[in-house]
Amino acid sequence: MLSALLIALREGVEAALVVGIVLVYLNRTGRRALTRYVWAGVALASLCSILAALLLQRWQVSEDGFEGVLMLVAAALVVSMIVWMNKIARNLKKEIEQRVEQLAQKTTRAGGWAIGFFVFLMVVREGAELVLILRAVELSSAGIQVWIGTALGIAIAVAVGLFFFQGTLKIPLHRFFKATSAILMVVAFQLALTGIHELSEAMWIPSSKTEMSTIGPIVRNEVFFFVIILGFAALVVLREWLSAKDPAADKQLNPAERRMREHDFRRQRRWSR
Repeated sequence: MLSALLIALREGVEAALVVGIVLVYLNRTGRRALTRYVWAGVALASLCSILAALLLQRWQVSEDGFEGVLMLVAAALVVSMIVWMNKIARNLKKEIEQRVEQLAQKTTRAGGWAIGFFVFLMVVREGAELVLILRAVELSSAGIQVWIGTALGIAIAVAVGLFFFQGTLKIPLHRFFKATSAILMVVAFQLALTGIHELSEAMWIPSSKTEMSTIGPIVRNEVFFFVIILGFAALVVLREWLSAKDPAADKQLNPAERRMREHDFRRQRRWSR
């Protein structure tokens, strides 16, 4: 459940970030009329993702070898997602705004549909990754727990997107992505280890009895990975707590400025945790 929540949260926040950047830019440049095309692209991408999830759910993977391949693919997707976001995070806003500006130069309708299609492609990619990774997670966890975790993760991601672009959420997103990247690497490791175990059981790859007796209990022990993920989360919270710099230490501020800074500081630290 925790793995599903984390994956859905990360993918959902990435999608919300893209949509939010586009909407804010259109409003800022006086193109509010084009926002309906953005929402059309989001709705179509969501529908395609749901259909993909239903089709993948109906495809019952029953052979250990195919399950192992699916888990290894999912692990590779998690790692590629982390690498991609870490690589483009600094210039993401600028690149999206430049792309939207180019598309908006066309006539109103043509530009609107072009922007809607651009948003569709960005969101449906996140949705496709989410569907495939969660299908692999579901193979090693209870199905109902995966769905509950997914629903919670998406709900939190939507809330994060709304609060962030309304200015309510005071948190540096680069730290959010850095923290979730560290935790998701554990999820990727779990998927990869389980995938190798499944391939070994199917005799698709050679393995010894010692290897199987060592890996087997680990991949079947969900509590083990739950504790590790929870431990990583606790370390992230602790780091957030210790790394924050109290503005009260700045002697150049007058008492009124210091109180205002301290209020903002406490608020941001609560959101960050």
